[in-house]
Amino acid sequence: MADLGELSNNYTRPQNVTMATFDVTTPLFDGDELGDLRSDDANLKPGDMVELNSDGSRRPMLAICLGRVNGYEHYYTSSGKWFTGLGVRTLFVVQGFVEPAELEPVIKELPSGATPLETLNALQDLGHNPSREAGAVLLRKMLYFAHDAEAVYQANAGTLDASSAFIGDPVKHRYLTLHEIAELLLPKSYRKGGKFDPEALYAVHRALMQDEVFFRPLRQTGHKRSYIFEISPLSEVRIVQRTEQLVREYIEKDTRLLNRQQSEPSPMRNFVDNARKLIDHSRKSRQWTKSGIIGPATRTTQAPVAHHWSSTDLELLQFMELWASYQKFPSYSRLQCLGSAILRAVDRYRDAETLSPPTGWTFLQEVGWIPSWEIPARYRIRFPGVEIKRGGGYIRPFFGNLNRHLKRDNMAHMRRVWKGITAYCIDSEATVDIDDAVSLERTSDPNRHWINIHVADPASSIEAETPVAKYAELVPETIYLPGHFERMLPDSLGRDRFSLAPGRPCLTFSALVNQEGIVLREKIAPGILEDVVYMTSEDVALAIEERREDPVVGEGDISLGPIPKPKPAERRMTRPNDLNSDQKGELALLSQLGKAIQEVRLSRGATPFFQPRPQAQAYFDHLPQHEKDNFVSLAGDPSIRITYSQRSGTDLVENAMRLAGEVAAKWCHDRGIPIPFRSQPHAVQNAAHIQQYTRDVFYPLLRAGIRPDDNQWRQLRALIGSDEITTTAGPHFTLGVPMYTKATSPLRRFSDLIVHWQIEAAIVEQCRREKSLIGNKDDSFLPFSRAQLDRLLPMIRVREKQARALSGGDGGDQWILQALVRAWRFGEAQVPDTFRFTVTHVQGRRAAVGRLNWFERPATLRSEALNDALKMADVRVGDVYEVSLKNVNVHANQVLVEVLGILEKKTDGEVPAVPKEGGGDEAEAAVVQV
Repeated sequence: MADLGELSNNYTRPQNVTMATFDVTTPLFDGDELGDLRSDDANLKPGDMVELNSDGSRRPMLAICLGRVNGYEHYYTSSGKWFTGLGVRTLFVVQGFVEPAELEPVIKELPSGATPLETLNALQDLGHNPSREAGAVLLRKMLYFAHDAEAVYQANAGTLDASSAFIGDPVKHRYLTLHEIAELLLPKSYRKGGKFDPEALYAVHRALMQDEVFFRPLRQTGHKRSYIFEISPLSEVRIVQRTEQLVREYIEKDTRLLNRQQSEPSPMRNFVDNARKLIDHSRKSRQWTKSGIIGPATRTTQAPVAHHWSSTDLELLQFMELWASYQKFPSYSRLQCLGSAILRAVDRYRDAETLSPPTGWTFLQEVGWIPSWEIPARYRIRFPGVEIKRGGGYIRPFFGNLNRHLKRDNMAHMRRVWKGITAYCIDSEATVDIDDAVSLERTSDPNRHWINIHVADPASSIEAETPVAKYAELVPETIYLPGHFERMLPDSLGRDRFSLAPGRPCLTFSALVNQEGIVLREKIAPGILEDVVYMTSEDVALAIEERREDPVVGEGDISLGPIPKPKPAERRMTRPNDLNSDQKGELALLSQLGKAIQEVRLSRGATPFFQPRPQAQAYFDHLPQHEKDNFVSLAGDPSIRITYSQRSGTDLVENAMRLAGEVAAKWCHDRGIPIPFRSQPHAVQNAAHIQQYTRDVFYPLLRAGIRPDDNQWRQLRALIGSDEITTTAGPHFTLGVPMYTKATSPLRRFSDLIVHWQIEAAIVEQCRREKSLIGNKDDSFLPFSRAQLDRLLPMIRVREKQARALSGGDGGDQWILQALVRAWRFGEAQVPDTFRFTVTHVQGRRAAVGRLNWFERPATLRSEALNDALKMADVRVGDVYEVSLKNVNVHANQVLVEVLGILEKKTDGEVPAVPKEGGGDEAEAAVVQV
C-alpha cells in the first residue's frame, strides 16, 4: 500500500510482500499451520506476464517475469525497464506468455545473481536496463497483446462501458469472477473451446478497473483460477451520486456566503452542525490522535448528547463509511476528494496531516458511528454475501428457523456404540465447541494398536442443500477475532446438539499403527461415544509425565486494563489424579505412537514444529455498551493482553488430528470420492531443493530456537509454493504426508463438513451395495460431484483466507497496534523508549522496512527519519538501528520510526546462499490465470 496520504508506486518499486501470519490460533490444533502463513495463491514462473497497477495511477503496465534469484523477482516491463521486487501486486496473469528461451537475451544483460539488493536498486535508479534490442521479442509480444485487447474493448465498448446496467443488483452486492463477468458481457464468438482468449479477458478486466464505483476487486480474496469482483448495488451507487451533489452544493453555497451573497442553507449544513456537536462532546472524554484511532476514555461515564440525524445525514455517514471503512475507491479516484471535503467542512481536523481515510475513520468513531475499538480490517476483508454489523459481528441473510431443517440421524442404524472405550477430549477449559477426541484400542499383537479419532458429526443431521448448510457456507470458518467471535454454525445447533459428549454421535477415523509409526490399515465408521473424559493438554502432560523440549523463541507479555479471571469450564474437567492407571497408560501409549508417526513424517521433510507468534486478546467484561438509534457508545475501553501463542502441553492431539486427515484423504482417494484435498503441488517440482534447504538451513534454526529471518521464510515459501484446495489428491510437504485433508472440525470449518457429507454418503452406498467402494469412479450418489466441488472450492478458499486474515492477520495485528497506541501515547502500559529495528527490505531511496524487537512488529523507516545518522543509500538488509516511534497508525496498519543510532552494520556483498528455485515466488495478491 501507499504510505499515508501518498500515491503508491508499483512500477519501479514494487511493494514488499507483507509477512502476515494467517492462521487461527485459538483452537488447540488446526492442521496445516505453515499453509496458513501464506497469503498468496499464485506462483509466478519465468515467462508469465502480469499487469502491474498502482493504487495511485489509472495507467497499468504489462511486465514479464524473468525468474527469481536470491529471493528477488526480476521483471521486464512493456516500457523496456527492468526491476526487482519481493512480490508484485497484480490482478491479472497470463501463464506461459513467452517461452523461457525467449527470456535469455534479456537475462544475459542483467547483473549477476550474487548482486546485493542495494546494488540492484542503485542500478535501476541509474537506468541500467537491458537494451531494447535484447528485449525486442518481449516488447513486441506485449505490444501486440495490448493492441488486440484494445480491439476487443473498442468492438464492445457500448456494453463494457455500461456493464453496471447488465450486472448490478438494486440492493445487494454481487460477487463474480472475471470469467463469469466476461460471459455476461462478451459475445460467444470470443470463446474458443468454451474459454475466452487472454486478450478478451484483459479487455473486460481493464473496463472494470476503470469504473470508480461499481466494481471493486477483492485483493485479499483471489484464487488461482480467477479473481473475485465485488459489484456494488444500485442503492450504494445512488448514495455516492447523492453525496457528490450535496458536497458540490455545500461548497458553492459556502462560497456565496463568504462573498456575502444571499443563499439558502445547504442540506449538508445540518450534518456539519450535528457532527461538530458530537465531536466536541467526544473530545471532552477522548482525545483525537493522528494514530487512526481516538484515545481512551478519561471519564467512566458521560451523558449522551442529544442529536437527530436526518435521512440526508445518514446518506452522508454511509458515504463516509464507504470511503474510510470499506475504502471502496481507488486512490486516483475523483471521489476521494468528497470525503476530504466533508472533513474540511466539519472543521475539526486542522491538526491532521492529511484529510485521508484514516482521519475519516476517527471521524466515524467520534460521532459514534463505530466504537473506538472497531477493527478496520473487518471492512477491508469482507465475506461475500455477508454484511458487517457495526460494533461487532456479522449479519448473514435471514433463513428463517434453521432448527426445522435438521433431520433425523441418517447414520443411526449403522452406528457403533464405543463400549469399553474411553474417548479423551483434550482442549482448553475455555473451549466450548468440542469437536474431536482420541481413543486407543489394543489388539492381540502388542506391536499393533488402533488409534481412533472421534469427530463431532453434524453432517448426519444437516443435509448439504439445506438453508443450514448455506448459512454455514457464508462464514465457512469460525472467526476468533477478539470482540467479533462468530461461529460457523448457528449457536443453537453446534454446542448443544453436536459437541462431543456421552450418547452423542461421532464419525470415527481409525488407523492401525505399529510401534515404528507405520500406518497399516485405515477405516472410517459412524459411532456413539459412551465414556468421555475432558482434559486440558497441560493436565495430560502431567498425567503421563511428558515435557516438551521445543526451544523458546517468543517471550513477552503486556496488558492494558483489568484482565478477567478465566471462567470455569462448562463441562466436568478430569485432573491427572482422577485418572486410573489404565487411562494413564492409554494416554502414554497414544503419545508414544503419535511421536513415532511424526518421526516418519519428519523423515519425509515435515516441518518439525511451528514457532509461536504474537497474539492479542481483548476483554469487554467490565464495560457497559449502549446502542441508541444504531449508534454505539461505550463507557470505557476494552482490556487488551498481548502474548506469544503457546504450544500445548503435549503433542498427542496434533499428531492424532493430522493422522485423521491422512486417514480421511486415503480412504476417499481409494474409493474415488472427491473431497477438498489439501496439497502443495509446487513442492513436488522442487522436492530435492526443499529437502536440502530445510535440512541444511531452515530446520536447524528452528531446532536451535532461532527465528528464521524474512529472507529465509521467503526462500522456503518460494520453494514450497502455495497450498491448494482441490479434488485431486497430492503430497503435502510441510506435513510430510502423501495426501491430506481437514476432517476434524466440522463444527467450525465448512470444508470439513463437506468431507463428512461425502464420506457418509459413501458409507451408506457401501452398505447398499454390500461391498467396498475401493476402485469406484462413480460420483452420482454423492452430495457433491467432482464437477460441483471444482466450482465450489475456489470460493470456499476465498472465505477461508478471509477468516484467517481477520483472526491471525490484519485483524489480530490491529488489536496489537491499538495496544501500542494506548501504551505509547497514553501511558496505559510500559513500552520501551527505544527499540531495535532490523532492516528486512530496502525500497530504493524512499524507505526501509524492518521489524522491531517488540512482538516482531513490522515498521517503516523513511528517508527523512534517518536524522543524519546515515544516508538511505547506506542502509543494508540486516542492519540493526536504535529507533524511537514516530507514529503508529492503526487504520493504515503502519508503524513509523526514526533513527537514534546504529547498533549493527552489514557490509556490502553479504548475500545469503540459497538453493536455486524451480519456480517463481508468490505474488502479493491472488491473480487471474488464463
